[in-house]
Amino acid sequence: MTHAQHSGAGPARGGPAGDTAVSLRDVSKSYGPVKVLDIPGLDLVRGQIVAVVGENGAGKSTLMGVLSGTVTPTTGTIGITGQPLQPGRPDHSQELGVALVAQEFPLVGQLSVAENLLLGRRPATAARRLLGSVVVDRAGTRAEARALLAEVGVTGVDVDRPVERFPVPVRQMIEIAKAWGHRPVVLILDEPTSSLGPVEAGRVLDLARAHARAGGAVLFIGHRLDEVRAIADRVLVLRSGRLVADLTPAEATEERMIREMVGADLARADLTPPSSVERSTTLAVRGLTADGLGPVDLDVRAGEIVGVAGLMGSGRSRLLHTVMGAQPRTGGDVAFEGADFRPRHPADAVRAGIGLVPEDRKVQALLPAHSVRWNVTLATLRRISSRGVLRPRTDRAHAARIVADLGVRLHSQEQPIGDLSGGNQQKAVFGRWLATRPRLLLLDEPTRGVDVGAKAEIYRLIDAAAQDGLAVLVASSELEELLWICHRIVVMAHGRVVADIPRERFGKEVIMTAAAGTTAGAATRGKASA
Repeated sequence: MTHAQHSGAGPARGGPAGDTAVSLRDVSKSYGPVKVLDIPGLDLVRGQIVAVVGENGAGKSTLMGVLSGTVTPTTGTIGITGQPLQPGRPDHSQELGVALVAQEFPLVGQLSVAENLLLGRRPATAARRLLGSVVVDRAGTRAEARALLAEVGVTGVDVDRPVERFPVPVRQMIEIAKAWGHRPVVLILDEPTSSLGPVEAGRVLDLARAHARAGGAVLFIGHRLDEVRAIADRVLVLRSGRLVADLTPAEATEERMIREMVGADLARADLTPPSSVERSTTLAVRGLTADGLGPVDLDVRAGEIVGVAGLMGSGRSRLLHTVMGAQPRTGGDVAFEGADFRPRHPADAVRAGIGLVPEDRKVQALLPAHSVRWNVTLATLRRISSRGVLRPRTDRAHAARIVADLGVRLHSQEQPIGDLSGGNQQKAVFGRWLATRPRLLLLDEPTRGVDVGAKAEIYRLIDAAAQDGLAVLVASSELEELLWICHRIVVMAHGRVVADIPRERFGKEVIMTAAAGTTAGAATRGKASA
């Protein structure tokens, strides 16, 4: 996929900057006796980008749901450009000019990109207009879909291909294009860059700026505090459902935002420096190829955390999924702990001692409607059962150990795991795989959609795993994350490893130069022995 330069012209419905776009009065939301949102008063104006930050469970998603009509408030009134919003009416919210880019991508996977982008408003042929038929102008649909994608800087996507066949970063851009196409007054972006690399994330931020310049209002929910500081005209901090701070850009330092979010200063994770002891090679990849991948050469030692960086579409996720056996290999060799390794299915990798924390936990890792207990013990049922019989008491005790060891906060191990915050869901996924006692841990965007407190906890888990001798291969679009937790970083571009950077040469510029595929970046290749 390639990207076109965005023109900078925003799509917002007309209106002078400074006019009120959104007003909330005495808005609250309760589930039984628990009040999860309590906003006495809040106004958002046209021409302004307002960032909303807070820990998982702080009320950010509830606030977005109330504004988009997917959540019915318990009390209060909401106005959109001076008109009252009918509570719990997503269609009415959209009519008034609200568009939500949700974190979980509510796209229809079996439909094509074009059908998703223009769902419910596809152009009709003359036959439909004259005869009242249901004939759809498919050529017009494709053309309009391509035009919408180009507006958000994306070209080269097959708009006839089902959405479910695209990786998470591409689906993210499709979801943004869908919202952009509604020409909203209020554009709500819920973690829009969490799965994107730096270049693509920058394009999304440019779109938000363009929308505000054109007289729209932007509500930007983010966990990447550097992005929040770069884009926001105003920063709102939620804690336990309440608005605890309304900060100017000058006031919104990273330290201040964290202090307001957690109610105290948050110490950085105290990670263990890389060991100087020579360790055995756990994973050795030579000439590995798959669809859109390779050839790739890569080694990961026991006790080593190796990062995988690269732009969107570079092959980071494909590499991990191919090693795991979730994507067919077309060539090359993989050795795991010195033996030839050819998994036909992810179950083969699990039995061999490999665990994968995938990028999209809701789709690829969790059964959201099932209990926490069932989700965390899923990978170890064979081990804790006796002759194929699983005793409930053993299962509950095993689940209790996992959630306690990982610090998963929950009411009961029988509650649906989908009810937990993103950070606790992610820790539960980690717990599931660590309970298998793996020797290789594959992590794809390990802190996507989690708050700063949960990130620090997850970083400690990764560090502790390496100290226990696990080999860790972690792919992430967050350079700060890789620079902080990794002993070594390999950079991918166009499906290949183009640089291998030791810790003493770490730097954002070095990584981005290599990811862009320049000769300067290629010069770093092979500098570190694997």
